Amino acid sequence: MAVSSEQLAINKPDPWQDLRGKIVMVTGASSGIGWEFCIALAKSGCRIIATARRMNRLKSLCDEINNLDRQEKEGEARNPRVWAVAVELDVNADGSTIKASVRKAWEAFGHIDVLINNAGIRGIQLMMSLNSCFCFSPIVLGVIV
Repeated sequence: MAVSSEQLAINKPDPWQDLRGKIVMVTGASSGIGWEFCIALAKSGCRIIATARRMNRLKSLCDEINNLDRQEKEGEARNPRVWAVAVELDVNADGSTIKASVRKAWEAFGHIDVLINNAGIRGIQLMMSLNSCFCFSPIVLGVIV
C-alpha cells in the first residue's frame, strides 16, 4: 500500500518533538525526578550531562545510560560512544566553582541545547533557618559564553 506525501506530513512530528541528538544538561540528576528525566531523555536519543553533588550516584546513572541499547546513534557529539557524562555541581558552591563545572559540562559534547534546572535544596531545618526571600527565589545557573 502506497503512502501519500500528505499522510507522511501528518505523521511527521513537529521539530520540537524530535529530541534525537540534543545535548541536555540536567541539574539535580543524582536522584528523583532528575534521574528519571535523564533516563527518559536518553531513551529519546538525547545525550545527557548529568550534574549533582553526589558523583557516585551520577556515575551509576551515566553507566546505566551508556549501556542502554541504541538502534540509532545520531547527533553531532564529539564522542559518539558516550551518551551521558557526570559533572559534579553543587548549587551552594561559589560562582567560580559553578562556572568551572558548567565549562566541564560544555566541553563534554561541545555545546548544550537544553538546560533542565532541577537542582534545589531541601530539609525543614535548613528552610527554617533561611529567610523567606531566599526560600522562594529561583536557583539560576548563568550561561557561560
